[in-house]
Parts: sequence; structure tokens; C-alpha cells
Amino acid sequence: MLFFAHLLRLTLPFEVILLLGLTVWIIYTLDHLMDVKKANHQPNSPRHYFHFQNKKSLQIVLVIIFLIVISLLISLSTLHFLLIPGVVLAAIITCCLSLVYFFGKKIAYMKEFLIAAFYVLGITLAPLAFDENSVPKPFYGLAFLYFIIAWVNLLILSYLDKDSDEKDGFDSVIKWVAPKKLKKMIFGLAIFGVAFSFYLFISLMSYFHIYTAILLLMQLIHMIYFLDEKKPKEITRKILEASFLLPFIVLLF
Repeated sequence: MLFFAHLLRLTLPFEVILLLGLTVWIIYTLDHLMDVKKANHQPNSPRHYFHFQNKKSLQIVLVIIFLIVISLLISLSTLHFLLIPGVVLAAIITCCLSLVYFFGKKIAYMKEFLIAAFYVLGITLAPLAFDENSVPKPFYGLAFLYFIIAWVNLLILSYLDKDSDEKDGFDSVIKWVAPKKLKKMIFGLAIFGVAFSFYLFISLMSYFHIYTAILLLMQLIHMIYFLDEKKPKEITRKILEASFLLPFIVLLF
């Protein structure tokens, strides 16, 4: 979010950052609690195991955090610009998560795509709503590139978790796409992301090059570590997740 705010030369209130953090935690926790509810037995992955073991406590905390988010939106005038777009986006996300939950086997292959799309919409919502000027076209190109990276990231994580997801009975893209085909799909998307990065380098003014370069570096990290099958899965996961800290570099300038 700060990456896109910097692109638009905006300074967002701290309350917006806090609100985003709480909202992301709500979505992440709700998604995992919905997963473990459908599990055939005690989950194998550490993340799902944690939510399985503490589901009652997490459900209570989830309600509390949700009420805090609603209270912040209503009581703080600095957040009022997010009320309408935030409620609309939250409603869409809730509906889509519900569809994935109730019709999981039929639309499971869409889960990673939807999460990547909502992730990018979520982090760009405040900068777009806060900016009173017209949004430059390069913003949308960079947001699309970010979406490609997020989608590739989620597909890679699904590929890495294919064995544990199968054992636990979780629905994911791996149930619909064979591992070899999924691997080709990931590589194809990553190549497209790299090619689109070079297109942005050529077509955009030099002001935007630092943003493009950071996103290109994130994409290359995903490609390199995905192709290195000798690396332990958990190390690959941590490195890929850590690559999403690279956008903080723009705050140095």
C-alpha cells in the first residue's frame, strides 16, 4: 500500500495502515479457519495446524478484531473516505470466499486468482480513494504487474503444498491442474510478468523505472527459487514471502 501511495506521492494517515493490517489478518484467519473446518483430520501444515489447535480462541479474537475495524471506520474521520469503497470491496470478498467455501470443488481452481486480485485491490484501494487528482495510467500497469506476481506466488505455494493439501482434503488448483501442467502455467505467467516488466521499462517515463525494477526483481526471485527444486519447501516459502518486503525500498527515496 505504501509502495502505491509513494508512486502517487501521497502520505497516508497511520490509521489507514493499521486498518489494512487488521483487515488482512481477518481475511487470512477466516480463510484458514474455513479450511480446517473442512479438514479430514488434524492438518499437516504448520499454519493450518495452528488454526486447528486454536480455532475457538481465534474465532473469538476474529469477532473482536472485526468489531474494532468497524469502530475505527465509523469513529475516525480520517478513515471516512474508505467507508463506501471499503464496504463494497469487503462485501465482494466475503461473497467470493463464501462461494469458494460452499462450492469449493467446482471453483477451487479460481481461488488463487481471486485472492491475488483482491490482494492488489486491497493494497491499492486507499491510495486510489485518498488521491484527489487523476490517477496516472502507469499506476494501473504497475498494479497489473503486481497482480501477476501475487498470482504466481500463490500458485507456487499451492504447488509446494500439494502433498499436504491432498492429505488434509483442502481444495486448491492442484486438484484441477496436474502438477506438470501447473508448473508450466507458473513458468508461463512468470515469463509473461518479466516480458511485461520490460514493456513498462520501454513505455513509461524514467520516474516509474524504480517501481518497475522492484517488481521485476520480485518476479525473478520467484522464478529462480521455484526452479531450484533442491531447496527445502519451507525455505523457498520464506524467501518468496520475504520478497514482498522489497517494495519498502521506495520509501528510502
